[in-house]
Amino acid sequence: MTATLAARIRDSRIASTAALLLSFALPFLWALSTSLVWQLGKRVPGSVSDTAIAFPSGLALIAIVLAAWLIGFAALRRRVRSQRRAAWLANTVAVAAFCVCFTWQFGSADWNPRPDAGLTNLFPLRFALALAAAYLASACAAAYLAPRPPRAGAKTGAPDAQA
Repeated sequence: MTATLAARIRDSRIASTAALLLSFALPFLWALSTSLVWQLGKRVPGSVSDTAIAFPSGLALIAIVLAAWLIGFAALRRRVRSQRRAAWLANTVAVAAFCVCFTWQFGSADWNPRPDAGLTNLFPLRFALALAAAYLASACAAAYLAPRPPRAGAKTGAPDAQA
């Protein structure tokens, strides 16, 4: 059943686009909003600060990431033949949009790992974790959803050339 579902998603342009969007957005937004980084950061000696994407204030950022990815993927899919490359570039567009909007909303101080003496900012670590998780999940999904050539000897429904 899993193989037939994957084949249906692979064959549907809307379903494969949605799967690629979710494979990037869910890990990216999860890592930016989870308390995992904060729990690890409390073990760092000295004062620690962190910025996480919370529901009320982060809703605009979430919408911007999703919209930027969709716009980027739609525009790039027409120009780039490879779905993997289009997804990778759409990921980069969404990350760039997030960085610009995050800096505009929260300021550039949140990007500095040591804003003051004795203070450690965890957001750069959180952002690096979000990038790694999102690009890895997206690459795996793009590889899984890539169109596959028919196997030798498989029934394709086409008439034989020898007949």
